[in-house]
Amino acid sequence: MPERRTPHRRRLAIDDIAGHSSRIAESNLDAALRFLDAIETTVEMLCQFPEAGGAVPTTRPEAYGLRAKLVNGFGNYVVLYFVTPETIDIARVIWGGQEIDQIALHYK
Repeated sequence: MPERRTPHRRRLAIDDIAGHSSRIAESNLDAALRFLDAIETTVEMLCQFPEAGGAVPTTRPEAYGLRAKLVNGFGNYVVLYFVTPETIDIARVIWGGQEIDQIALHYK
């Protein structure tokens, strides 16, 4: 069995998750709670199987090595992450309609 990596969530990813769950909760609190559980399930799976997400094609140097995985059960949302030797570095959680080359990966 592969060695499990530790999850690391960047501030932008934490803000993304909070924003998405708040918007979902406006119309369906149960769905928002399921979304939060689905995020955690997806991140845990990535910690065990970091190559599960596909490579993100981009010309941005700061995005070299970026990978993407759909959130389990919420296919309109995507976890963007980097694999390091020790961690799964969760950079963002975006809505599927967002343009990856246009989003920030770090706070300025």
